Amino acid sequence: MGYGWHMGGGGWLWPLLVLVLVGVVVYFVSREVTSRRLTHPPATPPAPGSYVTPSPARPEPLDILRERFARGDISLDEFETAKRALGYPSSPPPPAAPGGPPGA
Repeated sequence: MGYGWHMGGGGWLWPLLVLVLVGVVVYFVSREVTSRRLTHPPATPPAPGSYVTPSPARPEPLDILRERFARGDISLDEFETAKRALGYPSSPPPPAAPGGPPGA
């Protein structure tokens, strides 16, 4: 009669399709959970000894000043003034040439 548990020639496709669909759902759910963890870190600090992802390195203020001076955005006087305002010591004047100024 053909009724019962006999599925015919394509009966094996249904279990395969169900496994593929379950795999796709698991993939997208895990991807969403990982994305949310990266964009919304937990409010409580991590336990001591646990791994913490370091934040991206921020350049030091002095490095930014040096870049601006090198590009010509600020003069030497502006560079020195900003450096002192940030709490860095001012640069010493360049040493005098040995034997005095040329032509003397």
